[in-house]
Amino acid sequence: MFRETIHHSSGVIEGAANEQHATMLLTSAVRRGYDVEFTPAGGALITWTRHLFGAGGNSAVRADRSISLEPFTPVGALSDTARDDLALIAGDRHARYDEQDGRRVIRGLVWQIPAFTTARLRARGLVVEDGDRLRLSLTARLGLLAQAHRTSTTAPNGWYRPSAADPYGSAGLNRPGGRAGMLRDSGSAATCACGELSGWGGDRDEARRLTRDHRRAVAAAFIAEHLAYVPAPAAARCDCGGCAECMTG
Repeated sequence: MFRETIHHSSGVIEGAANEQHATMLLTSAVRRGYDVEFTPAGGALITWTRHLFGAGGNSAVRADRSISLEPFTPVGALSDTARDDLALIAGDRHARYDEQDGRRVIRGLVWQIPAFTTARLRARGLVVEDGDRLRLSLTARLGLLAQAHRTSTTAPNGWYRPSAADPYGSAGLNRPGGRAGMLRDSGSAATCACGELSGWGGDRDEARRLTRDHRRAVAAAFIAEHLAYVPAPAAARCDCGGCAECMTG
């Protein structure tokens, strides 16, 4: 379950969203071309921009909209063993609950997760029953992906004094404030833990945009490939004029 917060034209609405509703929001957002980012806690943030007519209808006003999904039980830090166990469950369609010595365990085709670990995975909301099989919860899937794509940027070097061999060493000889003969490096590296992003921004803001674009691309690809589209219900849940179902307010 998720805590859902909607920022729309009529204000803010808060409520709860189950997996089906959250999946509907995510798949609808990607189909509409909205931006989606996952969080390490197992949630998501959907953002988009509306351009509305201003007073008199002669000008357009930019209006930012968003829907955030925060899990009631965050994924939290995962050990390598926990990640391996979750990978076993995700990769085996035979994964299910079973009993051993009167205690619940998770069993696959050729593997088994001990009772103590099974209880921890259940308590953290990382696994759910789907018919007669066991699968990862949506929270676990989003959190695992976000944690695998932690991004970072480096602090610019700022003002520095070039070496004598630097071809630009004579630049800025007349700079004020004690910076005569100094150069300024505003560049910032943008990287991701996945190894697929290794970029360079002219400044840190540009580097942060690179990391943000990478996270959004990863989220969009995951949703398009792994989440089945759930159409919005015919009737909206509220009369806010721009609720989560239509995502147009």
